Amino acid sequence: MTKTKSLVTIIIFLLITNIGMLLFFVFSSKTSLKREYKHEQGGGSMYNSLQNDVGFSKDQLDRYQLLRQDQKVIVKPLFGELRKAKKDLYDLLYTSNTSDSLITADADSIAQKQKRLDLQMFGYFKNIRDICTSNQLQKFDSTINKVVIRMIGRSGKSKSDQNNK
Repeated sequence: MTKTKSLVTIIIFLLITNIGMLLFFVFSSKTSLKREYKHEQGGGSMYNSLQNDVGFSKDQLDRYQLLRQDQKVIVKPLFGELRKAKKDLYDLLYTSNTSDSLITADADSIAQKQKRLDLQMFGYFKNIRDICTSNQLQKFDSTINKVVIRMIGRSGKSKSDQNNK
Protein backbone atom coordinates (compact mmCIF):
# COMPACT_ATOMS: atom_id res chain seq x y z
CA MET A 1 0.00 0.00 0.00
CA THR A 2 2.90 2.36 0.78
CA LYS A 3 4.43 1.69 -2.64
CA THR A 4 1.13 2.47 -4.32
CA LYS A 5 0.78 5.77 -2.44
CA SER A 6 4.35 6.69 -3.38
CA LEU A 7 3.75 5.85 -7.05
CA VAL A 8 0.48 7.80 -7.10
CA THR A 9 2.20 10.78 -5.48
CA ILE A 10 5.05 10.67 -8.02
CA ILE A 11 2.59 10.37 -10.93
CA ILE A 12 0.54 13.32 -9.67
CA PHE A 13 3.72 15.38 -9.20
CA LEU A 14 4.89 14.56 -12.74
CA LEU A 15 1.46 15.33 -14.16
CA ILE A 16 1.38 18.75 -12.45
CA THR A 17 4.94 19.46 -13.58
CA ASN A 18 4.11 18.55 -17.18
CA ILE A 19 0.99 20.72 -17.17
CA GLY A 20 3.03 23.60 -15.75
CA MET A 21 5.69 23.19 -18.45
CA LEU A 22 3.02 22.99 -21.15
CA LEU A 23 1.40 26.22 -19.94
CA PHE A 24 4.79 27.92 -19.75
CA PHE A 25 5.68 27.04 -23.35
CA VAL A 26 2.24 27.92 -24.70
CA PHE A 27 2.22 31.36 -23.09
CA SER A 28 5.87 32.15 -23.80
CA SER A 29 5.50 31.21 -27.48
CA LYS A 30 2.43 33.45 -27.79
CA THR A 31 4.41 36.34 -26.32
CA SER A 32 7.27 35.62 -28.71
CA LEU A 33 4.90 35.50 -31.70
CA LYS A 34 3.33 38.81 -30.65
CA ARG A 35 6.79 40.36 -30.38
CA GLU A 36 7.76 39.06 -33.85
CA TYR A 37 4.48 40.30 -35.36
CA LYS A 38 4.91 43.70 -33.74
CA HIS A 39 8.47 43.92 -35.08
CA GLU A 40 7.36 42.93 -38.60
CA GLN A 41 4.60 45.54 -38.50
CA GLY A 42 7.09 48.31 -37.81
CA GLY A 43 6.86 48.12 -34.06
CA GLY A 44 10.56 47.53 -33.51
CA SER A 45 12.41 49.58 -30.94
CA MET A 46 14.02 51.85 -33.56
CA TYR A 47 10.63 52.51 -35.15
CA ASN A 48 9.14 53.29 -31.74
CA SER A 49 12.07 55.54 -30.84
CA LEU A 50 11.76 57.46 -34.10
CA GLN A 51 8.03 57.85 -33.58
CA ASN A 52 7.93 58.57 -29.84
CA ASP A 53 11.31 60.07 -28.98
CA VAL A 54 12.29 61.86 -32.19
CA GLY A 55 8.76 62.73 -33.30
CA PHE A 56 8.75 61.32 -36.84
CA SER A 57 5.60 62.01 -38.82
CA LYS A 58 3.69 59.28 -40.70
CA ASP A 59 5.50 60.27 -43.92
CA GLN A 60 8.89 60.13 -42.20
CA LEU A 61 8.06 56.73 -40.70
CA ASP A 62 7.04 55.44 -44.14
CA ARG A 63 10.35 56.65 -45.58
CA TYR A 64 12.18 54.99 -42.68
CA GLN A 65 10.34 51.72 -43.33
CA LEU A 66 11.48 51.76 -46.97
CA LEU A 67 15.08 52.38 -45.89
CA ARG A 68 14.78 49.61 -43.31
CA GLN A 69 13.47 47.11 -45.86
CA ASP A 70 16.29 47.92 -48.28
CA GLN A 71 18.82 47.72 -45.45
CA LYS A 72 17.64 44.27 -44.39
CA VAL A 73 18.12 42.97 -47.93
CA ILE A 74 21.63 44.42 -48.14
CA VAL A 75 22.86 43.62 -44.64
CA LYS A 76 21.63 40.05 -44.25
CA PRO A 77 24.16 38.60 -46.73
CA LEU A 78 26.91 40.82 -45.27
CA PHE A 79 26.32 39.34 -41.83
CA GLY A 80 26.27 35.87 -43.36
CA GLU A 81 29.60 36.45 -45.12
CA LEU A 82 31.13 37.82 -41.92
CA ARG A 83 29.92 34.85 -39.88
CA LYS A 84 31.31 32.42 -42.48
CA ALA A 85 34.68 34.20 -42.61
CA LYS A 86 34.97 34.06 -38.82
CA LYS A 87 33.99 30.40 -38.80
CA ASP A 88 36.62 29.68 -41.46
CA LEU A 89 39.28 31.40 -39.37
CA TYR A 90 38.42 29.59 -36.16
CA ASP A 91 38.09 26.26 -37.97
CA LEU A 92 41.84 26.59 -38.58
CA LEU A 93 42.28 25.78 -34.89
CA TYR A 94 41.49 22.16 -35.76
CA THR A 95 44.02 21.99 -38.58
CA SER A 96 47.55 21.09 -37.76
CA ASN A 97 50.42 23.11 -39.20
CA THR A 98 48.34 26.06 -40.34
CA SER A 99 50.56 28.73 -41.85
CA ASP A 100 50.67 32.22 -40.41
CA SER A 101 49.98 33.63 -43.86
CA LEU A 102 46.69 31.68 -44.09
CA ILE A 103 45.63 32.89 -40.64
CA THR A 104 46.53 36.47 -41.59
CA ALA A 105 44.67 36.18 -44.90
CA ASP A 106 41.54 34.93 -43.13
CA ALA A 107 41.79 37.72 -40.54
CA ASP A 108 42.18 40.28 -43.34
CA SER A 109 39.11 38.82 -45.02
CA ILE A 110 37.15 39.32 -41.81
CA ALA A 111 38.40 42.90 -41.56
CA GLN A 112 37.26 43.70 -45.10
CA LYS A 113 33.83 42.18 -44.52
CA GLN A 114 33.46 44.06 -41.23
CA LYS A 115 34.47 47.27 -42.99
CA ARG A 116 31.80 46.78 -45.68
CA LEU A 117 29.20 46.10 -43.00
CA ASP A 118 30.17 49.14 -40.92
CA LEU A 119 30.18 51.44 -43.95
CA GLN A 120 26.75 50.14 -44.91
CA MET A 121 25.42 50.71 -41.39
CA PHE A 122 26.95 54.20 -41.30
CA GLY A 123 25.26 55.07 -44.59
CA TYR A 124 21.96 53.65 -43.34
CA PHE A 125 22.03 55.77 -40.18
CA LYS A 126 23.06 58.81 -42.24
CA ASN A 127 20.08 58.25 -44.56
CA ILE A 128 17.72 58.04 -41.58
CA ARG A 129 19.28 61.23 -40.18
CA ASP A 130 18.63 62.94 -43.53
CA ILE A 131 14.90 62.28 -43.02
CA CYS A 132 14.94 64.38 -39.83
CA THR A 133 13.84 67.98 -39.73
CA SER A 134 16.23 70.46 -38.14
CA ASN A 135 14.10 70.39 -34.95
CA GLN A 136 14.45 66.59 -34.72
CA LEU A 137 18.20 66.30 -35.23
CA GLN A 138 19.24 66.64 -31.59
CA LYS A 139 16.71 64.03 -30.45
CA PHE A 140 17.73 61.71 -33.29
CA ASP A 141 21.42 62.08 -32.48
CA SER A 142 20.72 61.17 -28.86
CA THR A 143 18.66 58.14 -29.92
CA ILE A 144 21.16 56.90 -32.50
CA ASN A 145 23.99 57.31 -30.00
CA LYS A 146 22.26 54.75 -27.76
CA VAL A 147 21.87 52.38 -30.72
CA VAL A 148 25.53 52.73 -31.66
CA ILE A 149 26.62 52.09 -28.06
CA ARG A 150 24.55 48.88 -28.07
CA MET A 151 26.08 47.87 -31.43
CA ILE A 152 29.71 48.39 -30.44
CA GLY A 153 29.42 47.51 -26.77
CA ARG A 154 30.24 49.55 -23.74
CA SER A 155 33.85 50.22 -22.86
CA GLY A 156 33.11 50.73 -19.19
CA LYS A 157 33.87 54.45 -19.46
CA SER A 158 31.37 57.21 -19.83
CA LYS A 159 31.33 59.43 -22.89
CA SER A 160 32.71 62.35 -20.89
CA ASP A 161 35.63 60.18 -19.69
CA GLN A 162 36.46 59.29 -23.29
CA ASN A 163 36.26 62.90 -24.44
CA ASN A 164 38.69 64.03 -21.72
CA LYS A 165 41.53 61.90 -23.12
